[in-house]
Amino acid sequence: MSTKGDVFEQIRTQPLTGKKRQVAKYILDNYVEASFLTAAQLAERVQVSEPTVIRLACDLGFRGFPELKDALQAEVQAQLTTVQRLRTARRKSSKAPAIQFLIAEVENLDQLLHSVDVRTLKRVAKRMIGADKVIVVGYKMSSVLAGYLSMALKKSIDNTVAVTEATGRFQEELIFAGPESVVVAISFPRYTAAVVRDFRQARQMGIQTVAITDSDLSPLVEYADHFLLAPCRAVSYVDAFGAAVGLLGAIATQVSVMTEDQLGERLSKVERLWEENELFH
Repeated sequence: MSTKGDVFEQIRTQPLTGKKRQVAKYILDNYVEASFLTAAQLAERVQVSEPTVIRLACDLGFRGFPELKDALQAEVQAQLTTVQRLRTARRKSSKAPAIQFLIAEVENLDQLLHSVDVRTLKRVAKRMIGADKVIVVGYKMSSVLAGYLSMALKKSIDNTVAVTEATGRFQEELIFAGPESVVVAISFPRYTAAVVRDFRQARQMGIQTVAITDSDLSPLVEYADHFLLAPCRAVSYVDAFGAAVGLLGAIATQVSVMTEDQLGERLSKVERLWEENELFH
């Protein structure tokens, strides 16, 4: 039986032909999604028969597809270090690294387009609009995403704050939050321990929680009332946040549509103020 640590190498080196090769390529290109599909669902994605998927798992040394799926999930859960990411990028393709990165981002956005849970997104937007306070938290590289979402929401939801450093400010904001408040935590591999800790604390205090992350296996999901996923497959140590920004923009857009009456009036006021202060060239 194949071990969890060598599943991708097994797929790459196994001599496969025809439809099994199509399935193998799909798994390598979309391993996060594939790790949560059934054999039937994966077969439907690749447009092959379910027995083809099962035979592929057996050819790779697994007792069946569930065992292959477990191995894929273990690989998703394992966090690559920045050094490992860089080494992987060097080996991966003959294309220029900059082009590799752009291709990966296009693939991330395409995967998001086909996998985003619109119903959950609408529920999250409704929760935010009805909240007496929205705290958006993200540290390290995800601090940029937290700032972006907070700014994008601000004109629709004025009681929105962003916490982007683990300096104790989150706890200071938390003392003014309650059951009608919402904490949105944003974190992607490698997940920042401080964000997980703060998110858990918010949940323990009975505050509504929303996670923006990359996978069902993210440590944020355990403490989330709702979660939305954005793929972030990277080719280097540089985080790939194209899909994450797209998802956050989609959330803010949904909020703006649901608050259209109040938002129109606010935007008119702020435009007048900007013009008076010659904010834009």
